[in-house]
Amino acid sequence: MITTRIKAAAFLTCGNKVLLLKRGLHKKLAPGLWAGIGGHMELDEITDPRAFNLMETCLREIHEETGINRADIRGLKLRYIATRRDGHEIFHHYKFIGELDNEVPLPHCNEGELHWVERDAALTLPMGITVRVMYRHWMQNPHEDKIFMAVIDGSEEEAALVALA
Repeated sequence: MITTRIKAAAFLTCGNKVLLLKRGLHKKLAPGLWAGIGGHMELDEITDPRAFNLMETCLREIHEETGINRADIRGLKLRYIATRRDGHEIFHHYKFIGELDNEVPLPHCNEGELHWVERDAALTLPMGITVRVMYRHWMQNPHEDKIFMAVIDGSEEEAALVALA
């Protein structure tokens, strides 16, 4: 039986830094790896077509993990949709990019440790393949305004990204 996971997350920037989460070692998925801020859609967000709003899921997750309110985020836009199969699970990742005017104090987070990281230095951190593919592409195309679809099956080098019109 194959199951599906739907995840919405963001790379939030402030100047030349990006807010990332080093996932806790207690996490089932990607323990100890670095990721954007976000998480899974809740059951009621999936089953109610009126609530199936990926940006709302992303904003909810950002607030839960960081305390950052939607009013503090400028230009939050969907930039990546990535699909990856891992064994008996298919992951659908929706990645948003947004900006903050100021670095916010980082609260305790049950998901792991929050850090402000220099954008270029983030590529040296251990990330899951899906996060790395999206982050690397974003760093190479920071001003691109299109939404990209990524299909990840195998290694990072085999990932295919296509701009959606």
